[in-house]
Amino acid sequence: MIFPTAPTMVDLFSGAGGLSAGFSRAGYRLIGGVEHWEPAAKSLQVNHPNAYVETRDIQTVDASEFLSRLASRPHLVLGGPSCQGFSTSGGLSRSTGRQLEDERNSLFLDFVRFVDVLQPEWVVMENVPGLLLFNRGLVAKEVIKQFRIVGYHVAPIILLAADFGVPQLRRRLFFVGNRTGAKIPFPVPTNGNPNLWKDFALPFEHLSRIGNKSTDMRLSPHVSFEDACGDLPPIMPGGEDDRVVSYTGQARSEYQRMLRGRARKVTLHYAFQPTEFERRAMEYLKPGQNWTALPSELKIGRFAKIRPYDATTLLRRLSSDLPAYTINTKFNDSTTGAYIHPNQNRTLSLREAARLQSFPDSYIFTGSVSEIRKQIGNAVPPLLAERIGRAIRRAVFADIGLEADPADEYYQVLVDAHQEVDALIGLKAPRSKKMRAPENQLSLFPFPV
Repeated sequence: MIFPTAPTMVDLFSGAGGLSAGFSRAGYRLIGGVEHWEPAAKSLQVNHPNAYVETRDIQTVDASEFLSRLASRPHLVLGGPSCQGFSTSGGLSRSTGRQLEDERNSLFLDFVRFVDVLQPEWVVMENVPGLLLFNRGLVAKEVIKQFRIVGYHVAPIILLAADFGVPQLRRRLFFVGNRTGAKIPFPVPTNGNPNLWKDFALPFEHLSRIGNKSTDMRLSPHVSFEDACGDLPPIMPGGEDDRVVSYTGQARSEYQRMLRGRARKVTLHYAFQPTEFERRAMEYLKPGQNWTALPSELKIGRFAKIRPYDATTLLRRLSSDLPAYTINTKFNDSTTGAYIHPNQNRTLSLREAARLQSFPDSYIFTGSVSEIRKQIGNAVPPLLAERIGRAIRRAVFADIGLEADPADEYYQVLVDAHQEVDALIGLKAPRSKKMRAPENQLSLFPFPV
């Protein structure tokens, strides 16, 4: 949708522009970005040619100087500062301080620093779910406090991408807030699967206050792998000629029609060559099966040592009728995740991974094959970003004196971000002193916790 006057945005830690792509579809206009990795910065620039993109480490960028290069002050600042020390793959059950000491975890302070100078009405900061869950919300509380120091009240929520039409079981944390005093609107799910978590004992109520366990029969089913990629032609791994091919037929689902748009060709439909071990495993595994289904003679290396109930997404063949698991930067290596095509003996192609991330076929990625793979895996799914952009759009437009589309009654969940921090996070206090991090581990924060 195109509005007569679009609210403007700046994307910090932008990567290839997943957040920007989604918010652009929701009617916002990118005027600036900061990304230190050149291949990703070039991708952002080529897809937003009128935006000013700074290709530098944000810690070396003066926010006031950056503002002077923009066409105007932005109405919205968004971005995803790296906090990989809090990734769930790092082990959230431990409180050794290793996560806190990771220098990447302080980058959110640069996000806050830019917000303080750019003074947008609204902010959206994306991150790993582990940041909220780590040590019962210790770091998330600090994030909220730092935003409050510069005049913004934010509310955190973890959303499952599949609940918003993305064919991927990917959870992401978002801090959404403003300096206007308005309540925070979060998007209501469009898709769901009430049986998704029935066999899990983990506290998934912490992972989303909106979706994940919904029994609302009005929701559409989750978008499946077949819905997302079933129209793409079969390919062999390592086939250089498959990077640009013709569509072999009409789109078979609404999702495919949406991502095809006006594209005439399929680009980046290239799959990496598997190792001999992967090839033998792929020949054996059926849809939905993982390494545990392999015969004992094929369980070599670490697969001979892993307990059968651990690492269940490793060396897993996807199911056509279900969403994919999380797409990360290693979807070329089937031993690191659930990246085997449902019915072809290969890992996912670049285009399939981009489809599962909800990037349109027309989106341009620059760089080498391996650089593009990393850009795709690191991105926020644009469709998830679009849902958030639509949810807050009515409030954003009201704050800048514009009239929003009446269809923006897209959200039903409003959160008061002025609550006490403990209540806002909604996690219980630590059960014992062992769960608390020593005070000296908080030295990376310049303000008291």
